[in-house]
Amino acid sequence: MGVLAAGCHKSAVVTTRAVTAYVPEACAADGGAFVEYLAYGDFEPPAAPATGHLLGAVGTALPEIDTQARELVVTASEGSSAWEGLGPMPASGDVSVLLLPTLTSCPLTQGVGARAGSVIAPIGGERVLVVGGTGQTVPSTYFARLDTGEVDALTQDLQTPRTFASVTAFGDGALVAGGVSPAGVLSNAEVYSASSGGFTSAPIALSGPRAQHGAVVLASGQTLLVGGLSSSDPGSVLASMEIVDPVLGKSIAEGVGQLTYPRSNPTVLRLASGEILVAGGLDGHGEPVPWLEWFNPFGAPEAPGKQPIALAQGKGSVFVALEAGGALAVLMPPATPAPAGFQNVYVVDATGALDVAAPVTGTLTTPALFGGAQGSPVLWTGDRWLQWQPYAGAFGALDVLDDVPAAISPQTPTCAPDPGLAMWLDAAHGDALTLLRFDTRNAYSSLPGPLLATGTAETAPDRLQAAVWSADDGTLTLPPGTPGAGVFVTDRTYADVTIQLTAPTGQTALVVLRDDAGNELEVPGASCSGVWAAGDASTTLTVQRAGASVTWSADGQPPTACTVPFEGSARVSVGVRAGTSMPGVVSQFIVTRAGTP
Repeated sequence: MGVLAAGCHKSAVVTTRAVTAYVPEACAADGGAFVEYLAYGDFEPPAAPATGHLLGAVGTALPEIDTQARELVVTASEGSSAWEGLGPMPASGDVSVLLLPTLTSCPLTQGVGARAGSVIAPIGGERVLVVGGTGQTVPSTYFARLDTGEVDALTQDLQTPRTFASVTAFGDGALVAGGVSPAGVLSNAEVYSASSGGFTSAPIALSGPRAQHGAVVLASGQTLLVGGLSSSDPGSVLASMEIVDPVLGKSIAEGVGQLTYPRSNPTVLRLASGEILVAGGLDGHGEPVPWLEWFNPFGAPEAPGKQPIALAQGKGSVFVALEAGGALAVLMPPATPAPAGFQNVYVVDATGALDVAAPVTGTLTTPALFGGAQGSPVLWTGDRWLQWQPYAGAFGALDVLDDVPAAISPQTPTCAPDPGLAMWLDAAHGDALTLLRFDTRNAYSSLPGPLLATGTAETAPDRLQAAVWSADDGTLTLPPGTPGAGVFVTDRTYADVTIQLTAPTGQTALVVLRDDAGNELEVPGASCSGVWAAGDASTTLTVQRAGASVTWSADGQPPTACTVPFEGSARVSVGVRAGTSMPGVVSQFIVTRAGTP
């Protein structure tokens, strides 16, 4: 544990904030471990290396942690063992970070009891809820803190116990919607309040009974409920969708879309574009639904042109959104061994097209997808861990250090509380929530220097086999299209930022700024004044974003302004994209945070 001191210059008042690192008992580190604290915010980190400390040195001052930092990464090492943790730094108050052994599964100390049909879901603020299920007794709802590792049963539990419900972040807490009780399928939702620590308000009425449905949080903070069953009869499969609003405290069905292909147990994803993708699930006969459907960011039917497409899914499928755009799909074969020619990995690219990826070979019995740090989700196949390689369009080995394989069955609830963390309920560890930390990149992480100079690390493409990087000259070539292919910086988002890139052949490349709702600004583009004419000479493009202002210039010319489609306070991701009529060729791609510590 360390101490962060913050001073106010005029009054010379000093406040002290404690920084505490927690380690679960099952994977503890002793106080002699060497530890470093890496603080990140909307500023470039200092060039000086981090100062090392002993983990057990309670009360040690930590001057390397700037008070304006918003994310803290803690790393510890002792002999051949290593731990790492990631946690937010609030503007005031103490800071807690949970350390986990690197690439090694670790159960939290308190179990949650044997149960089936439960849901575990992150609800923001380093919190996870374990809700519902069946067991010898009615399972309690548990609350887990991912900054300290504490797990506790709620004292103010659900007013109506339920299983097969959905759980999503909702306001300052969580929404537990629908599900099944002993009386049948429920037509209400209950709200967990973080301030009260339980379910204390009156339930919210839904449009009708709904269980085994999908749910996703929209960029607006509302929850979209999709499909499901209206009764215990599998034939009661639903096509309806509805939105539950945390401000109004009610459900809205008017103006919301309908599924073309009704389904229960669908996967519902909010894509980088803001669009909603509905995939997988079962029809009224219990057969996998092969159709992918899109809806706009508000849950309404998508614009004409993006029609449902078929994807044969064998016994089932798992999907995860990709940070640059689109989604990754891993499909279970219809039989074992898989029939000849069965394709089990696809990318749904940013345009909605299906790209065939390299298949997973070997066992694929209980696939589960986690996270997406580096644009590289992690896959559990049933007997081993793999990690997506976005430029190769294939999965490669992830060298997890577990002594015994993970125990993730088809009925095991799983989630990814952050892009570098996998979480599941593991019966082999005493019905404990079990964590695997495989990355600590975050929205405020720094970049190692100019991108693309030595490789494609820290970036990811929005479709397969489109972006081509050359090791000879460190250039990335993006083919044109409608829209053109794009590559995005992974994991990071930005407030005020300066972007500089070189177009070594003079061919147009666009800088893309995209907010969390999918609103995009292409620079230079239709929303920007000035013209960048393609030529045959190397050109340097500079883009600066400061709040609601975005300007650009080429080769040091006076900057011109763009009309910005997002709020000045919005955080944005950064990418590059080809134009519609010619390729983009990019090198020396530099992204610099413009804030000050």
